Amino acid sequence: MEILDDEGNLFGVINVVDVFVVLLVIGVSGAGVAFVVSDDSKPRPTTETRYATLDLGAQPAYVSSLIEEGDTVSLSETEELVVTDVYTTDQGNDRRVLVRVSLTGEWSGDSITYGGGPPRVGRDLTITTSEYSTSGRIITTGSSSPELDLQNTRVLLETTVSAEEAVRIDANTTVVRNNRTIATIETFQIYETDDSGQRRVIVVANLLAHEDRHTLRFGATPVRLGQTVQLTTGEFDIRGTLLRTDVTELPVSQTDVLVRTELDSETLAQLEIGDEYLINDQTVASIRTIDAYATGDSDGRLAYIGVTYRTYQPRENPRFAGQEIREGADLPFRTDEYGFEGRVVRVNALEQRGTEATRTVTLELENVEPDVANGIERDMTEEVAGETIVDVSNVDVEPTQVVVTSNDGNVFVRDHPVNKDVTITAELQVRESATGITFKGSPLRQGDTVLLDFGTIVIRATVVSV
Repeated sequence: MEILDDEGNLFGVINVVDVFVVLLVIGVSGAGVAFVVSDDSKPRPTTETRYATLDLGAQPAYVSSLIEEGDTVSLSETEELVVTDVYTTDQGNDRRVLVRVSLTGEWSGDSITYGGGPPRVGRDLTITTSEYSTSGRIITTGSSSPELDLQNTRVLLETTVSAEEAVRIDANTTVVRNNRTIATIETFQIYETDDSGQRRVIVVANLLAHEDRHTLRFGATPVRLGQTVQLTTGEFDIRGTLLRTDVTELPVSQTDVLVRTELDSETLAQLEIGDEYLINDQTVASIRTIDAYATGDSDGRLAYIGVTYRTYQPRENPRFAGQEIREGADLPFRTDEYGFEGRVVRVNALEQRGTEATRTVTLELENVEPDVANGIERDMTEEVAGETIVDVSNVDVEPTQVVVTSNDGNVFVRDHPVNKDVTITAELQVRESATGITFKGSPLRQGDTVLLDFGTIVIRATVVSV
């Protein structure tokens, strides 16, 4: 019998095509059985998801701008990283980036496995997408929240910026990174510096900070006194020293100060009570009182000026433009017409110490030339800002007594042929306090010398009695 006849039948009974179909069905069925048996013998591994915070460090701005929530890294069917939150701050010319990530991996009973090991603090992980590749160190684990632990805190900053930048600082200016507001300039105060091109700025900023192992940080910077906080916008770049935390408003107040300075007569004539010291249209000081006296220099005046300064108080003592307000400190005052620096002689006061009073004082000039003696007359006055501070009530002129010795050795007292002694009685406007009497800001005691400027003549007389 032929194995395959003329009609294609096997052994003359079964068609060859039918045989192939039967064998194919048997093969597929066998494979299915094997597949079912294989699945039953190797069950799928158990996976879990945990959250961690990665510090990606300083990143170029073009990289940090690409990092977004939802970025995903799949290492295998059971291992996956997903970015769930992004926090970006400025660090120099770069950006400091923190990300919160969910990590999915095989559960081993006490932890998951991702990338060959459990996600522990200190371990480095890589994030690679189609747009960027970077790596960071795990700084926290354990929390079940997909969001970073962020909170707002208000701080007081002090910094120096260029005059051009200072003009552009505005309240409610925000700093936005990766579509998140990380800081807001709430209030500020601007002061001048010794450099005309620089301005000192005091700022209350609301920072979005993150909690890092019980330490509050703005980016990589701990939120504590003395740290430098960077706030950069397209208009200005503030790198301020942190003076206070937990502030609710700008700690600015008015501080009265009495300063002492020497001015020329032209500048003194320009001073008026009510003059204001303006910086960027903000009033930072105003003149409240003016007292000025002759110095012996024909064009010089000694001035005591009461000024109310707009100060800020980072700690115990108030400050103005970085200078602590205390006796002995030098403070500026400027307008468009004039400017001066004064030495602080009193704080929280606009007048000289003591109570104003009038004292009758006896003064004496000895051995002066006749022109001087004859130049002093009764009713002469010295005035300051229209107020009489010296009023001469009596003048007594006598020849100067000199001692001469004759040829035979005898000693005689004789009148000087030319020079005179002048005794002046005058009412002086003084200040009396528990520490004594002052005149023109200086102590008035017997034996002291005082300078009197009557306009036509300036003299220095010795105090005989007060």
